[in-house]
Amino acid sequence: MALGALVGLGIIGTVYGFRASTPSLEAITGAMSRPAAKADGGGRSRASAGIGRAIVEWADTTALSTNPRWLALQPSLVITGETAEGLVSKMVVGGGIGLIGPALLWMAAAMAGGTVAPLGPVLLTMIALPVGTFLPVVRLLGGARDRRRHFRVVIGSFVDLVVLSLAGGVGIEGALLAASQVSGDWAARRMARVLSTARDGGLSPWAALGRLGSEIGVSELVELSTTLELAGTEGARIRQALSARAVALRRHEQADAESSANAMTERLFLPGALLLFGFLLFIGYPAFSRVIGGL
Repeated sequence: MALGALVGLGIIGTVYGFRASTPSLEAITGAMSRPAAKADGGGRSRASAGIGRAIVEWADTTALSTNPRWLALQPSLVITGETAEGLVSKMVVGGGIGLIGPALLWMAAAMAGGTVAPLGPVLLTMIALPVGTFLPVVRLLGGARDRRRHFRVVIGSFVDLVVLSLAGGVGIEGALLAASQVSGDWAARRMARVLSTARDGGLSPWAALGRLGSEIGVSELVELSTTLELAGTEGARIRQALSARAVALRRHEQADAESSANAMTERLFLPGALLLFGFLLFIGYPAFSRVIGGL
């Protein structure tokens, strides 16, 4: 039965793999707007991608599309370059492995002559199914958190470059575009692409940066757009405001780095204590065994 199921899954995957699908214009424009730093999972089969696409299309027609938890994942999807279909397909594959894997292991142990109680695979399935289903979500949130931290660092350097360009007599729009084109980092390229699109479309650069910050969930970029908007519309002193913003960003990043270092130090306390306990046990065991033997 297991071999037949595997052969059937292999045939289905082969059929879906040879079926070429033509992407729509909306999918092409969406792929162009996403960052190209992270490649989509090439090892994922077209069958799982088709299942994920069907689930997402079904969710769009129901009340699940307005679920706050699902909406909270959208900025993480945008900043990591992951699609909703890809995330759902990974969740389906992980849940399927967690559901079928313990049963297959139990069958293999039974065929090998081992005696395993049926309650064991059931308990393992109850643990593996939610873990395999929600592990892609946890990885997505972790990757989005790291990329947002990196984006904040790039924003600090970007603001410093804008201040230097303004000191050289360049206008605010030209300074923003020139500063975004200095680095080849993915975050700088993302801002450069947004600013270029805004210039070609007649949109103000601060509005484009604010929209980008809202899409990827980086509040510092939204605050920067507000500062730039005040300079562009109210005639505020932009160089002093941007310099203060850069200093605030650097202090915030320094505070985050110090808190991360302190958290790592606290996490290393338990392994260090266990290592010390093992060392003391290794040293004191001979003497303890002699005392016990003498009694």
